[in-house]
Amino acid sequence: MNEMSEPRRIGPLTLTVGYSWLNAGGVMFAGLTVIPLLGFIGFIQPYLLTEVFGITENQGQLTGQLAAMQEIVVLLLMGIVGAASDNFGRRVIMVIGLGFVALGLLIYPLAQNEFQIFAYRAVFAIGAAIAPVMYGTSLQDLPANRSRGLLLGIGSIMTAIGMAVMSRNIGNLPGYLTELGISPADAGIYTCWLMVGFALFVALMIRLSWRSGRVAQNQLQEPLWTKVGKGFSEAAKNPRIALAFMTSFASRGDLVAVGIFLPLWVVQHSNDVGLTSAEGMQRAGIMFALVFGTSVLWSPIMGFIADRLNRVVTVVFGFSVAGVAYFSMYLAKDPFVTAALLASVAVGIGEIAALVSGGALLGQEAPKERRGAVVGVFGLVGAFSILCTSFVGGIVFDKIGRGAPFAMMGFVNFLVVVAALVVLVRAPGMSAKEVRAST
Repeated sequence: MNEMSEPRRIGPLTLTVGYSWLNAGGVMFAGLTVIPLLGFIGFIQPYLLTEVFGITENQGQLTGQLAAMQEIVVLLLMGIVGAASDNFGRRVIMVIGLGFVALGLLIYPLAQNEFQIFAYRAVFAIGAAIAPVMYGTSLQDLPANRSRGLLLGIGSIMTAIGMAVMSRNIGNLPGYLTELGISPADAGIYTCWLMVGFALFVALMIRLSWRSGRVAQNQLQEPLWTKVGKGFSEAAKNPRIALAFMTSFASRGDLVAVGIFLPLWVVQHSNDVGLTSAEGMQRAGIMFALVFGTSVLWSPIMGFIADRLNRVVTVVFGFSVAGVAYFSMYLAKDPFVTAALLASVAVGIGEIAALVSGGALLGQEAPKERRGAVVGVFGLVGAFSILCTSFVGGIVFDKIGRGAPFAMMGFVNFLVVVAALVVLVRAPGMSAKEVRAST
């Protein structure tokens, strides 16, 4: 019997039939690199605005508008990208997406006016529409269902490690370069260009290690828009998929609060108290490292929970934790006090609890033959959330207070808890015992 006809096991993990250790390693490498690479643009944004573009007024609104524009591009592309991967394969589309990421990072810091800032950011946005869907779909393709929570937890560990390394090292890089005598503006440009080379390296590694991921090669290929429509129709037929889409809305908005408004809050506060933008970036880096370092520690625990409970119950638990965490960040007020560091720890736990619980439910319920389309719609809903959170968050940041985006997301997380309790009563899905026995 061909050895690939039996599922591979890696310790406690069981892979889907047909996936090898190399494929698993490639997907984990993508988790370590791709999402942090996309998150870099939000992390470096305050520095670019101040030191490279020379924009100091209404940074909250401009940051929100840029992120909103990016998510409009994502909204236009994400659904069809997921459906296309069912026909053409995850690997080739991921490599194309990373090419757009590299091109965007190459030209973005060279923008000379506001129009160019938006136009060059749109190039990056094309890659930002493609890469997360391909990573998310491949992560769902890889495990047997009984190992889905643990595999998602490990994937989250890899992403958290990547984000922590990025925030602590790349976040300090502009400061290091200026100490070498490079101007603050050039330091920001060179930092972006270093990430261009990194994006191309990641694309090469994925090309060499990923399985194609084409699931429709032996089937009649449906038009892409038909597949996108079926991704939406699955939610109408299955309330648990509808709930999974709601978790995407909340959890992606959570990432906006941390990835965009946390560094903006810290940099602005540092300027208020007489510190430089680079010193503010360093403090934001510490908070980022706490958020994603805590995620590393909590990820396997959350994965263990997701593989041993009814997955709607897991959503109730995960989003309750997240709601409390984001309200705690709002209450911290000052990023330079100990309470802000403790809130960063809570956010790390809440963020990963939301991501793993929602992802495990989605992967369990999405039909294999349309998984790319369903994951694409899941990502599209998340992109719509990022659009809303970026735009509304920028307004409340400037008009109400710098902690307002965190309070807003705390409320959204608790709305998901209410919806999950309704689904738990009406359509709970697999029991805990069935989850543990499933393939």
